Amino acid sequence: MKFRRWLFAALLTVAAAPAAGQSPGAYFEFLMARRLAKLGDNAGALAALERAAAADPASAEVRAEIASFHLERNQRAEAEQAGLAALKLDENNIEAHRVLGLIGAAGVDALNPRTAAAQFESAARQAIAHLERVALGPSAGLDIFFSLGRLYLRTGEAAKAVDAFGRVLLQNPESIQGRLLLSQAYATTGDLKNAIETLEVIVDDEPRVASTLAQYQEQAGLLKEAVDSYTRALALEPTNRGLKFRRVAALLSAGDYERAAALAAEAQNQHADDPRFPRVRARALFERGQVQQALAVLEPTARAFPRDTATQVALADLYKDAGRTPDAERTLRQVIDADPGNAQVLNHLGYMLAGDGRQLDEAVRLVQRALDLDPGNPFYLDSLGWAYFRRGDLDQAEKYLAPAAAQLPGNAEVLDHLADLLARRGRWQDAVAAWMRALEGDTAGVNRAAIEKKIADAKGRLRP
Repeated sequence: MKFRRWLFAALLTVAAAPAAGQSPGAYFEFLMARRLAKLGDNAGALAALERAAAADPASAEVRAEIASFHLERNQRAEAEQAGLAALKLDENNIEAHRVLGLIGAAGVDALNPRTAAAQFESAARQAIAHLERVALGPSAGLDIFFSLGRLYLRTGEAAKAVDAFGRVLLQNPESIQGRLLLSQAYATTGDLKNAIETLEVIVDDEPRVASTLAQYQEQAGLLKEAVDSYTRALALEPTNRGLKFRRVAALLSAGDYERAAALAAEAQNQHADDPRFPRVRARALFERGQVQQALAVLEPTARAFPRDTATQVALADLYKDAGRTPDAERTLRQVIDADPGNAQVLNHLGYMLAGDGRQLDEAVRLVQRALDLDPGNPFYLDSLGWAYFRRGDLDQAEKYLAPAAAQLPGNAEVLDHLADLLARRGRWQDAVAAWMRALEGDTAGVNRAAIEKKIADAKGRLRP
């Protein structure tokens, strides 16, 4: 900044003449302020700066220096007042923009989570506008790019956040926080490859990033690598339940049921008060064909945690998959009797009945109750649409299945439901398109071969 270069030269040569256009009185007071600040006399330094401002009332640089002085001492109200005064004199003063941008970014961080969206957006945009002015210059420091990147992430501008955190690493390639935030920005844009590579570079030297790396690897379907990274993270935090659970979940997704069951059993013994571990252990045992052993693990857990919805639903699913549908239904109805406002279980039971093609009027009522409790939930919309479809009410089915698919464009099961409806209505081209999108999404919950057969049959009907 022009003023700072002038001041630095003045400090080196005390006897030098003041810079052109600067008041000799202001020049002297600046020197005095810097000297007093170095001696720890903040009150005296501020008084000298105020005298400099009085001696040169047209100087934006003086007020920007006062703003910076207050910010360094966390006196934000005073810093903001001085920064605004500087911009009134010179709207291009970079130091004033820096001070106001950093104050604004801190203010956004301090906002209550329940702050109105419009208020948050306005505050964030103001801070960004100041910081972007600073970022254009060659002297912008790490604090500017860190603050900008975090604001970009919070305002949904992840691509800009990638650029901001990239500039952090250009200035400081060893910044762990910079790499973590850059990887987060990449992941937010959907670029998991670069998110992973950003952390893989340092994980050997900085195993603290292993847990974040594992999550990105898991999202990318690199399940073996994710398990290895979770194991590395657990070496640093051996009692971390969350890491233990995620490692077992990754093993389940990878189809390594034997190791998943063993590690879940070990964690269950270590954390008897945590029902997550018997849940995943039971599922791993079931997938290995050990149905009775799975039930022997989960049934006592459900009795021990009667209010844990996830455990009750997991037991119902286990019963259903084991061919014990009446027990599955009984389990879910017991939860609803105890907690009539449990939208998740209302939806689960309604969807199960719809899938079986029975008690369809009740299925509609159950899922409608869930939607009344959680309006717009896309999974509940899908369940309700599917119940109507199974009941033969195609107009109502499309009313709910279409928005569900729009909100969950990568969910193969939801797209399969919509395609079935479109095919039933004779809209074969639209049905084929929906099934094709289903095969491009998450197909974990559907029969891929069955969808491919539906596509072939539908294309056969399209031939002249």
